[in-house]
Amino acid sequence: MILKGSQRAGGSDLATHLMNSFDNESVEIAEVYGTVAGDLHGAFAEMEAVAAGTKAENYLYSLSINPSAPLTREQYHEAISIIEDRLGLSDQPRAVVFHVKPGNGTAAREHCHVVWSKIDAGNMKAIHMAYDHSKLCDLSCELAHRYGLELPPGLKAWEEKRRFEKDYLEATMAENAQAKETGVTPEQRQVEITAAYSQTDTAEGFQNALLEKGYILAQGARRAFVAVDGFGKAHSLTRYVKGYKAKEVRGRLRSLDLAELPTVDEAREQVQAMQQAAEDRAREQTQAIREQALGELKKQHAQRRLPLNSKEQDLLTRHASERMALHAAQRSESRSVIFRIKTAVLHLIDKTPGLRSVLSHITKNPNLNPEQRHALETRAVDARHARERSGMEREKRSMASVEARELLSLERKLRRQISESEKQSLAPDAAPDGQEKLQHLQAELEEARTAREEAEELFVTFNDAAEFVEGTDRAGDDDEDRAPSWKERAEKTRRGHRPRRGKGYGYRRDE
Repeated sequence: MILKGSQRAGGSDLATHLMNSFDNESVEIAEVYGTVAGDLHGAFAEMEAVAAGTKAENYLYSLSINPSAPLTREQYHEAISIIEDRLGLSDQPRAVVFHVKPGNGTAAREHCHVVWSKIDAGNMKAIHMAYDHSKLCDLSCELAHRYGLELPPGLKAWEEKRRFEKDYLEATMAENAQAKETGVTPEQRQVEITAAYSQTDTAEGFQNALLEKGYILAQGARRAFVAVDGFGKAHSLTRYVKGYKAKEVRGRLRSLDLAELPTVDEAREQVQAMQQAAEDRAREQTQAIREQALGELKKQHAQRRLPLNSKEQDLLTRHASERMALHAAQRSESRSVIFRIKTAVLHLIDKTPGLRSVLSHITKNPNLNPEQRHALETRAVDARHARERSGMEREKRSMASVEARELLSLERKLRRQISESEKQSLAPDAAPDGQEKLQHLQAELEEARTAREEAEELFVTFNDAAEFVEGTDRAGDDDEDRAPSWKERAEKTRRGHRPRRGKGYGYRRDE
C-alpha cells in the first residue's frame, strides 16, 4: 500500500480533477462529511470559506491510497479512520472519492482519494501537520501487514530502517503533468538521454546523439545545459543521465561554448518550426478521429446531464406550483369577511393621525395585519426559491468545469497521438529534409547572434568614445580619479569600513 499526501489549496481545481471521468473508467463520490453541500465543489468551497477566517493558505490535506491488491469498502474506511486519527484529522470535514484507472493490458486499478479540511473551526486555526511523510510511511507498512498486502522495495527499506537507492526516476508533479500531455514518461526520457550519453565520448558526439533522438542541447536559465524535447519542454541533463555523476556530465560538456548553444526559447522555435508542417499533415489525417471522439464525449456529457436537467426541470415546476398555490391561498383569504374587516380597520388607523400615533405598531404586526403576513410569506418563498436556484446553478457550473477538463484531456490525448505518429518523421535519420531544415534554422540563429554581437560591440565602442565605460569616472583615467573596483570596496569592507547601502545589498552607482 502506498500513501501519498500533500497540503494544498485550490479546492475548486481539485474537485474538478477528482470528478474527471475521461481519465478514469469510473468515478464514485463515496462520502462527503462535515459540510452542508453534498458535492465536491460545494464542500471544498465551504472549507475555503472557513479557511478565509484564518491565516492558513494550504487549507486542504489531500491523500491518495494505492493498495497493491483490491480492498473492500470496509477495509478502505477502516484504513481512512486509522490514517486520520494518526494525522490528527479526526472529525474534520472530509470527502472520499474512488477512482478506477484503466489498465494498459492489465486489470483496472482502483484507488482512493481522501481530502480533509485542515481548519479547526472551533478554534479557527489550522491543524499543524508535522512529519506527515514519515507518519504515512509508517502507516503504509502497518496497513499493508494488516490487510496482507505486499510492500514495495522502498517501503521495505523504510521498515528495516536502511537506506534505499532507487533504481528508477521518481517523477515530480510537473513531470507527471508533462507525461500526461506528451505521453512520454520520465523513465522513457531517462533511457533515451542516458543511451545518447553512454554511446558517445565527446560533447559534440553527445549533442549529435541527442539530436538524433529528438532532443536539442541548449543553455538553460538556471542550469548550464538542458535538453529540449520535441514538445518544447526543457529537462535537466544531470537528472536524466542515469549512472553518471553530475560533475562527470558537466566535465564532459565543458568543451562546449555556451554562447554557441541556442537558448531554450530558440530551441523551442526550432522545434515548433519542425513540428508545424508535420502537425498540419497529421491534423488533416486525424480530423475524422477527432470529430468522432469529440462526438462520443459530447454524448457522454449529454447522458450525464440528463439527471441534472431533470432535477432542474422538477425544481422549476415545483417553484411555479408553490407560487401559484401561495397566490391562490392568499387570494382566497383576501375574499373572506374577516380579512376585509381587518384591512378596513387597519387602513382607518393609518389614515387617522391620532390613531396612527398610538396604534401604528398594530398595523405592522403580521399576526394582526394579514397584508403584512402575505408579504412576509411571499418574500420567504422567493428567498427559498432563489437559494435553491443558486444551488442548482452551482451544480451546473461544477459539471461545466468537469466537462471542460474532460475536453482538455481529450485534446491532450489527440495531440499525444499526433506527436507519436509523427515522431519518426521528425527524426533526422527518418526524414531527409529534417536535418536540412534544422541546419537552416541554426544558420539563421547564428546570423542573428552575430548581428547582436556586432551591435553590442558598436555600443561599447560608442561608450568608450564618450567616456561612459562602466566603472570609469568622467574626470579622467588617473588612479586618483578612477572609481574604486569591487576588490577595493571589498577590502575596505573587510577592514571594518562598511559602505553605505541603498535598497537591497548592492552598492550605489555614486560610490
